[in-house]
Amino acid sequence: MSGIKNQFQTNLFFKTVALLSKSSIPFWVDTKSLLGLMGIKLGLPLLDNENISISIYGEHFSKLRKIVSALGMNYRSQMIPDFSGRNWIENEFCRLAVLSRWKNRQNAFKIFITPKYKVDNHYRWVDKRSCKNINGKYYDKLDEIQIHGQSFPIPSHVEEYLAVRFGIHWKNQDSKWINSIDDSTIVNDSALEKISFKKVINATPLERIQLQKGNYHQRMKNMLLKTIDILNEKRFKYWLEAGTLLGILRDGDLIPWDYDADLGIPADSADEIMKLRLDFFPNYLIKRRRIRSPWIPGDMRVIKVKTPWEKIRQINFHVDLFCVYPVQDKYRWVDSNALKHIDRKFYDTLDTIKWEGRTINIPNNVEEYLSLRYGNWQIPESNYDAGLHDGSIAEKGF
Repeated sequence: MSGIKNQFQTNLFFKTVALLSKSSIPFWVDTKSLLGLMGIKLGLPLLDNENISISIYGEHFSKLRKIVSALGMNYRSQMIPDFSGRNWIENEFCRLAVLSRWKNRQNAFKIFITPKYKVDNHYRWVDKRSCKNINGKYYDKLDEIQIHGQSFPIPSHVEEYLAVRFGIHWKNQDSKWINSIDDSTIVNDSALEKISFKKVINATPLERIQLQKGNYHQRMKNMLLKTIDILNEKRFKYWLEAGTLLGILRDGDLIPWDYDADLGIPADSADEIMKLRLDFFPNYLIKRRRIRSPWIPGDMRVIKVKTPWEKIRQINFHVDLFCVYPVQDKYRWVDSNALKHIDRKFYDTLDTIKWEGRTINIPNNVEEYLSLRYGNWQIPESNYDAGLHDGSIAEKGF
């Protein structure tokens, strides 16, 4: 439990708490951080999260956004958008992260501050994409917990609260609990059907604007073909994935508004593929992106193939090689900040197609596969969002 204890002793935590107190913004330790504190108090090996989660009442969120700069030049804030696609809360952002200004955003220790809004006798919030709801008795009045002479505000009826969030066996909790799948405060589908969808605002990325000019589309295709050639030559298992597969099968080409191309690979081949840097060089660079998630049994999320020159021109076309992990009867991976899975029958054995003079791997039962992920895949949909509409998403409550 040393990790959680150290996090509560950081300057970042003390400064954040001091700012909230000075600004008369009540807060409480929540979710995995609360479970970690209870583990310290009870002497149990409960979840030890790498970041701190605290909650505030929703009416103070606008005020917090205005004052967070008072933490000083050593710290910065990041607004986390509401990815639920629903009008569950009256805000386009679902939480705020505070972190060091000088550390890499992806790996930096963060304090996540989530606003929770009272509606009737319940509180509701969005946890990235999952709409959540809980009885107001836990937040209407807060309790405190004393840990090594330090006082922390926590929800009322805390053991009952933890049983609601983590299940009745929360004292035996392990690292497999996932807040977007296992949290019983996630709003069920029948309740969500009554909540209207948010208007989707599609900001057009610079990559997409540039893709529609000149020969950038062909350059991205060349990058994909080079990647496929290398994987074929070295006899690595791979397959066309997601929108790249969809465009090639439906239209015979990459989707015009896509600015990346997608392949899937077995996660256990990622380290060997990373050794092929010289095969890609000098035209392309390959980089790995890791993630820590109980959803997958490893930390490899994706390998990215990029060009060094286009980034200088503020163009960031790339090929993503998503790392998939076999877990029981499914394959799992993380894409577009979403936890995804699909039956093993699609990837265990592969089919092939001919495209651009090459034999290229695709998932087995490909029409069933595309229907599962895209619904009516034969009709183009420019508003498709891989983090909301993909039928392979395992998360709930959106």
